[in-house]
Amino acid sequence: MKYILVLIFSAYSLMTIAQDDNVLTFDEYISIVKEHHPVTYQAKLLNDMAASTKMMARGGFDPKVEADWNHKSYSGSNYYSVISSAVKVPTWYGIDLKAGYDRTAGDFLDASDALPSRGLWNAGISVPLGRGFILDNRRAELKRADIFQSVTEQEQILMVNKLLFEASNTYLEWQAAKAYLDIALEGLELSSIRFSGTRQSYINGDKPAIDTLESYISLQNRQLELQKAEQIIENATLALNNYLWIEGVTPIELKDDAIPEAMDINLLRVTLDSLVLLQDQWIASHPELLLIDYKLAEIDIDQRLAREEIKPDLRLMYNPLVAVADDALFDQFNPNNFKLGASFSYPILQRKQRGKIQLNKIKILNTEFKRTTKNQEISVKLNTYINNIRQAQRQYQLLNETMANYNNMLIAELRKLSVGESSIFLVNSRENKYLESRYKQVEASRKLLINRFIYLLYSARIGETL
Repeated sequence: MKYILVLIFSAYSLMTIAQDDNVLTFDEYISIVKEHHPVTYQAKLLNDMAASTKMMARGGFDPKVEADWNHKSYSGSNYYSVISSAVKVPTWYGIDLKAGYDRTAGDFLDASDALPSRGLWNAGISVPLGRGFILDNRRAELKRADIFQSVTEQEQILMVNKLLFEASNTYLEWQAAKAYLDIALEGLELSSIRFSGTRQSYINGDKPAIDTLESYISLQNRQLELQKAEQIIENATLALNNYLWIEGVTPIELKDDAIPEAMDINLLRVTLDSLVLLQDQWIASHPELLLIDYKLAEIDIDQRLAREEIKPDLRLMYNPLVAVADDALFDQFNPNNFKLGASFSYPILQRKQRGKIQLNKIKILNTEFKRTTKNQEISVKLNTYINNIRQAQRQYQLLNETMANYNNMLIAELRKLSVGESSIFLVNSRENKYLESRYKQVEASRKLLINRFIYLLYSARIGETL
């Protein structure tokens, strides 16, 4: 009777072992992944790429300094010496400002190139009146850079979202492997106690030898199950080590005695319930949908630029001229001294520009179809996993009741065995069913949690939830 009582209460004692300092909690683990995994650093690099791209685009508005010097001397004659320098400042609306200094000398200068002996200052403005007034390549590039910055923000969310899902799933596998190991240890302990008691009963003449053999075979099977469980947790630990890094450079490994915290089926429940209530509101801001919106914005910029190119290229240029005085840097300004010019060009058939506009219209329609499809796809996936979560919750509750019933049947069979009304075979059968229900309960818990994580994966909300 003594070994039967030990058998009944051994499961409870194994299940209530307090966790020690070697426990790596889920929150601690996720914090390490979020702060130190290489993918996290890669995601941060996207911000640097966006900043660099925007800097390149802003370079189109950088002031430019130009200088040119040409001199020709032949057979003792100074044919010409021409110095030309300028500072150009592009502005947002396509208007270019320019200021410069020119000086010429020589015996064979063209009459139109002759300047005062001390040189001539010029300042001017170039204004597009047709193509380029509303939008030009410089402004388009800067707008694209702004869109790229928004794109990288959403791509960063998706990268981290996928990383945290895979890391969380791996931790759940580790938790399940630890639970399998505990169940295998419990089963081995139960078989060991029963084998010792059966053998002692055989020695005392109370049980036949066949019962001892039956108990020993059960013990051997439990040893095999323990070896399988040990292999599973070793592999799960190795998989978990893939997500443990220091500053994205140095991989680290768990201590040999590290264990996960117990599986908690309430993990993410409150957060998930709140997200479901807001599903229709935030689905429009899903990163994958926003990326399509940004693609539409890029095509719109190309379309606007193509429409600008249909306009005639008409540009006016005006440059007032100021000579260098004998005793000052600038002579007195005379409004009658200036250069004035205009340029005009226009492709007659405009086939290139019209083809580009038509192509952009097709791209816009195609992208809008993609957005509609993606929106429906995300909605269906989220609703599917809501149903999966509800079903997994019902399965978990049912398996809990089943496990309790198997445990009660095992206890009853042990009591019958103690009074000689049962057999080792029946006890083994009840015990196997009980342990099998324990395995199924762990798998149901893992399935429930992984469905919650998948829901957050498709909603792209893991990063802000964990």
